[in-house]
Amino acid sequence: MEYRTKKWLDYFAGGLLMGGLMPLVWLLGKILRREHALEVRGTLCFIKMLGGGSLVIAYPALLGLRDRYPQATFSLITTKGTAPLARTLGVFDRIDEVDDSSLVRLLGSGLRSLWKNFHADTTVDLEVYSRLTTVLSSLTCARNRLGFYLDIVFWRKHLHTHTVFFNRHTGSYRWYQAIARVLGAEPASIERCRRLMRERFGGPAEPAPQARRIAVGHACSDFGRERMLNEQQWLAVFEQRLPPSEPATVLFLGVMGDRPLANTIIDALARRFPSARFENLCGKLPLADSVLRLATCQEFWGIDSALLHYARLLGLKCVSYWGPTDPVTRLCPIPGLEEEIRYGKVPCSPCIHIAGEPPCHGNNVCIQSLFGQSKDYETISWIV
Repeated sequence: MEYRTKKWLDYFAGGLLMGGLMPLVWLLGKILRREHALEVRGTLCFIKMLGGGSLVIAYPALLGLRDRYPQATFSLITTKGTAPLARTLGVFDRIDEVDDSSLVRLLGSGLRSLWKNFHADTTVDLEVYSRLTTVLSSLTCARNRLGFYLDIVFWRKHLHTHTVFFNRHTGSYRWYQAIARVLGAEPASIERCRRLMRERFGGPAEPAPQARRIAVGHACSDFGRERMLNEQQWLAVFEQRLPPSEPATVLFLGVMGDRPLANTIIDALARRFPSARFENLCGKLPLADSVLRLATCQEFWGIDSALLHYARLLGLKCVSYWGPTDPVTRLCPIPGLEEEIRYGKVPCSPCIHIAGEPPCHGNNVCIQSLFGQSKDYETISWIV
């Protein structure tokens, strides 16, 4: 199903189901009077359908919970597209996939996932806006059901047993950490996360400076494609950062759907940078192998995507380009990380997660402002 169809389904079907569940949940709460002490006594079920990069952002919090409850079973309900990313983290004992390619498959696989997690001790709904994940969490009949609330999703307070305030204008990592602390865990340190990532995916702890290897994350999920740069903008990035005569290996990473744009970008770059070797690995490698290749590089250049968050955890030198999303809401400060953040802060930015549809309708003036193509707007550069 297309993203707009899924969004419509979540809003209307989720709203109807919530309306039916609220009185039932209230009545059962009064009758059963279950004990809701905030500790995990069995299965800890997480729900995260879209935005796999958020799972990487949440990794320190998830690892902290894993350390606090080593005997608990950690399950994750997620979509088929996000499941490979979840597997790379190594914190879940079981991943139950929901097939959202059609309504029939969504319903069937959703019911199977619900059955596998029915009567979990604790569910944590990591989605911020979804109504259907709130319904799914309620139907698990878990003793404790945790999730986020904010002004436009106040109704969750009537279905979750515990809610954590989510501020869209500050770092999302703070609220994942808050969930961990509510359950009595402290987030794992960035140093420990990096060490485990390096052990899992390899790569040199101290990259050799003479062997320049650059990973490029040029694409993102279907949600928020306004984040992406076109081939001319990528050409400008390389002209600024790579001398034409300098030897370098440049790896383009992504899924099969990202491959055509990567080919277009490489065609434009190859003529200008004859000393560089370009490889289009999009769609050729499973995600775990893509992260493995990422770990062998010294630098990452990209946009707001899961690959950027992997690169930051692995300790690569990062250059990232932002427009529809505000980097403050996604990037946890990491001491010692060499990082440059380019943010096109135009009046309508950020719009993703704020507006139902970007006001530019795809004409991403925020990204254009980074390259002098929209001169009426301000550009902010950070070097960390």
